[in-house]
Amino acid sequence: MKAYIISNSEDGMKNIDGIYYLITEEGEVLASHWCSNKSFAMGDLYGRRPERIEKWTERFGELTVDYLGCDDVMMEKRIELNCEWQREQEEWRV
Repeated sequence: MKAYIISNSEDGMKNIDGIYYLITEEGEVLASHWCSNKSFAMGDLYGRRPERIEKWTERFGELTVDYLGCDDVMMEKRIELNCEWQREQEEWRV
């Protein structure tokens, strides 16, 4: 499973003083955290969170985390997948 760190900027890739999200390749938001700089987001959301790593490894197996823009998957695709994931969750709850 792959997850992406996305900033709360227009394109999800800018370095901001603000909220960053950790979102799976399927669109599920796993965590959010306010960071003063993009360079802190990896550790704050994942790297320095052993309890999260353990929980998500049990759930997903190996989890690879990278910043949005490191490959060809861009913000529009993340939003589309997140909306799809939300619809599936709502259908499951009904």
